[in-house]
Amino acid sequence: MILIPNKGMGMLSFLVTLMIFGFLFTAIGKWSANQRQHAAVIYQQYQAIQIAENQGQRQFLDLSCESNVRQNALHFTVDCSGNKITVRYPLGEISLKTE
Repeated sequence: MILIPNKGMGMLSFLVTLMIFGFLFTAIGKWSANQRQHAAVIYQQYQAIQIAENQGQRQFLDLSCESNVRQNALHFTVDCSGNKITVRYPLGEISLKTE
């Protein structure tokens, strides 16, 4: 009796392979979305710190504190009270104490 080897992929092997690639693509997609979100948070934090430092310099020069700042299509709300500057932005808030 001569056995002829199977020259193709069986349906079960194909489905298992498809499932593994599906899981990989899903995991990579979630990871990259998480990385983009984290980068957006860091970027907005950095902008808020720059705005807070700028307002501190304005106070040092006896200029008024700006209450709203629009930068790179984002809205930042600034609150200067005493020696504390608070900047609120879409993904959080940051406070800076001045001397």
